[in-house]
Amino acid sequence: MRIDQQLTAGKAEYPMIASLAAVGDGRSMALVGPDGNVEWFCPRCFDGTPLIWPLLDRDRGGRLQLSTPGDLKTHYLDDSAVLEFEVHSASGSARVTLCMEWPGSDDQQSLLWQVDGLAGRCEFTLMFEPRPDFGSVAGEASLSAEGLIYSYQRQQLLLQADCALYPDGEGWQGVLSVDAGGSAGICLSVSLEQDAPPVPVSIESVPARIAATLKAWRDWCAALDCPASYRADVVRSAITLKLLTYEPSGAVVAAGTTSLPERLGGERNWDYRYTWFRDAGLTLGALFGLGCRDEAHRWAQWMQRTIEQHGTPLAVLYDVNGAAPPPERNIEGVDGYRGSRPVRVGNAADGQFQLDVYGELLECVSICDSMGDDAMRAHWPHMRAAADFIAAHWQEPDQSIWEMRSAPRHYVHSKVMAWAGLQRALWLKRRHDLDGDEESWVNQAEALRQLVLRRGVSADGSHFIRAFDDDRLDASLLLLARVGFIEGSDERFINTVDAIRKQLDEGGVALRRYPAEISDGLQGREGAFFICSFWLVEALVQTGRPREAKEFFEQLLQRKGEHGLFAEEFDTRSGQHLGNIPQAFSHVGLINAALSLGSFD
Repeated sequence: MRIDQQLTAGKAEYPMIASLAAVGDGRSMALVGPDGNVEWFCPRCFDGTPLIWPLLDRDRGGRLQLSTPGDLKTHYLDDSAVLEFEVHSASGSARVTLCMEWPGSDDQQSLLWQVDGLAGRCEFTLMFEPRPDFGSVAGEASLSAEGLIYSYQRQQLLLQADCALYPDGEGWQGVLSVDAGGSAGICLSVSLEQDAPPVPVSIESVPARIAATLKAWRDWCAALDCPASYRADVVRSAITLKLLTYEPSGAVVAAGTTSLPERLGGERNWDYRYTWFRDAGLTLGALFGLGCRDEAHRWAQWMQRTIEQHGTPLAVLYDVNGAAPPPERNIEGVDGYRGSRPVRVGNAADGQFQLDVYGELLECVSICDSMGDDAMRAHWPHMRAAADFIAAHWQEPDQSIWEMRSAPRHYVHSKVMAWAGLQRALWLKRRHDLDGDEESWVNQAEALRQLVLRRGVSADGSHFIRAFDDDRLDASLLLLARVGFIEGSDERFINTVDAIRKQLDEGGVALRRYPAEISDGLQGREGAFFICSFWLVEALVQTGRPREAKEFFEQLLQRKGEHGLFAEEFDTRSGQHLGNIPQAFSHVGLINAALSLGSFD
């Protein structure tokens, strides 16, 4: 593609969501567009206030660009989160390498660019136009011997480059030239301490820092226990989960962005830069399955600390430090991605009752324990309290795994996860002779199971249904065999899988979460969900159809983004990705599906 083709009447077009790439350092993430420009960057922390955000507003979102006219090709270097761009113009060609330094220091984080001349001469324009906190905060900039110092809200940044910087409108600009065989560097450093300036780096050290980052990623990837089939896709997903892990606490955020729409032009725009308990069991299983024991252990530690801090009832989501997320609010005066408004910060789902999160928590305990890690069992009193909560509250309706903003209902998946939670608690109690109300857990689990088998099935009893008194289907029912509520070979589960494929099919290549006519309290039609589609792969394996599972999985892989990343959803008609990116749950689904197929290699 040509960079100048990104411009229409002087205004840059929004990049396709599937064209975005991510770089990060375990604290925050920068998204990079197909033109090599930064589209989203929240310094210091995933859920912090954005500094650069043209992804949500082409006019007001600021700029962090290193650009030159010409043809551009972008890709990740193998087994890494390091990006490489090759630029070919009439005057010459060059290679640009971009990453966030990793592992980072405890004091600051750095975005690094290295430019290597390949032929002729290439001239790049460096543009830095910060717009802190959606443009609501004024910053101060000054030039020093080290570079450009920019301060706002007690935060300080330092931009260093192999070129002079000068004011340009509301930002700063420089011109950087490289000849064949020559090189140049750029470093944007962010202090992690309030009111403290970043430590200047030597621009000459940028190539070595990038090389060290590349080596660190490749060493980490080499230790992964990947199935032989689909290794490249599994490794890319593992790297993505690592990028979405907040290193100081071990929490895994649901996505790196806010307000990328699930329907273009609609209101289904959410802030996913937080941590959901409902994602816990599947995420932990994926990490353990790949041999990421340190990441899995620290994720479990985050959960136990959060429970100790807040107790029960559990909230649906927390921030990366285990605190309540900020109240959901709309950001006024921001266009939104391709006109999709509102742009939101915070998430109102934290006030919902979702019964399944308690089952997910106890599922995590049993996963840890079965793999010789007592990170969560060591805090048994809190796990016991979770089981007691399930026993006392499983008869109540909830908002389901999908966080419906309509009236609570008796969702079958929620009931099944409550049952699973009691089963895990009983297993742990008996295995380690722990204290707990075993009689109550046994009785309530059996009563719950019988109720689901009576009211959670179709009128003819042939398959499971979405909710009591609602014969429609829900993709979350594909998890019933995974958690052990029913055998994969059971005819009722096989019929459920087949009915879901028929009722929730989207173009033969993906699944919806639930039928389109179901009102979830929001306007507009959403896309097909990647996680649901990956669940189908696992369910087909469980029902003894690995060949069908493999074919469907390979169809899904064809839908990945240009850099191997997955958003939350996609439109089967246009092929566009929808929702926030990269989406942890989508990549977790890919890993678990590949692991299930791996048993048939």
